[in-house]
Amino acid sequence: MTIEEQIYEFAKKRHLEAGITTAEPFSQLYPVLSQKAKELEGFVEKDINKRIDPKLTMKDAKSIIVLAMGYGYRKKKAICQSTLTGEFSIAAVATDYHTLLKAHLKELAFYLEQKIPDFKAMAFVDTGPLVDRAVAIRAGLGWLGKNGSVHTSKFGSLAFFGYLLTNLSLEQKNAVIGSCNACQCCIDNCPTGALSKNMFHMKKCISYLTQTKTILPIEMMKTMGNQLYGCDICQVVCPKNQKALSSFTEVETTFSLEALLHCSNKIFSEKIGKTASGWRGKKILQRNALIALANSKSKQALPLLEEALQDKRPLIRQTAVRAIFILQQPEGVLLLEKAEKTEQEYDILQEIQHIKNQLKAGE
Repeated sequence: MTIEEQIYEFAKKRHLEAGITTAEPFSQLYPVLSQKAKELEGFVEKDINKRIDPKLTMKDAKSIIVLAMGYGYRKKKAICQSTLTGEFSIAAVATDYHTLLKAHLKELAFYLEQKIPDFKAMAFVDTGPLVDRAVAIRAGLGWLGKNGSVHTSKFGSLAFFGYLLTNLSLEQKNAVIGSCNACQCCIDNCPTGALSKNMFHMKKCISYLTQTKTILPIEMMKTMGNQLYGCDICQVVCPKNQKALSSFTEVETTFSLEALLHCSNKIFSEKIGKTASGWRGKKILQRNALIALANSKSKQALPLLEEALQDKRPLIRQTAVRAIFILQQPEGVLLLEKAEKTEQEYDILQEIQHIKNQLKAGE
């Protein structure tokens, strides 16, 4: 077997898909990356040239080997679900896929090291400078769907990607031709309008919103429902993903909002820290829990919001204030009046007073 055939066989035995492309620059991406540089700040490599040219990361890179790993899980159907629970994406439950896919890449690198003298490789899963989707497409792993994700033959768009930069000269895999045709299930079902025929509005995407680190506007909070991390809507409604989904294992994706808000650092590390959502940290997921409380429209949320109004962290307190406004419960006024007496941050105090007056006016 050729080295390329051995790489594909390696992937097949591990229920993965493999693709290969050259280490030539992805020059066509420069205009788009330049336009979206500010929008993507904090999520990707800042140096656009490094995002385009593999050789700026590995000087003697000649080829890129890409592995695709299926999500492996689908949401378990809830029999009786509490209003005070939140949802994690199926991509962010169980063991962190970064860890699993990185292990596969390292095993592949070790396998090739045994066969090829002077073999060199660098492995990346999400943390690499290159645009993963562009690399996967050029490596012949799939095509770009209207949901903005790469569709592979084995996993649909329910796949994670990782790659090895290598000093091997390997044969490029043939491109995969595919299309959504007239289907626009993902566009029609996106609750925020993040997807459209011509572009992806990243800052409207619920998955993006759950990962931001700042206070969110009230209108954006309302669109997030009870999502704690990520969003699967555009994935699970896709007809081309149904075969892969049916083969995945059911997993619990719901989490108690009270448990999340009350968890210690140790419990967070044990329960969530080892999943793909853990990297964002407890504070952001607790902020999202407060937003889920707001969208629950339940009076049961009030005691938890009252606690959050006294939290040491300004982001949590201010989110709780806005959550009380969204909740639209008369008792919320009393909670804000109590918080008004102790709040030291001027901006938060001003917002407490403003929202309190708005709630009173609506009585």
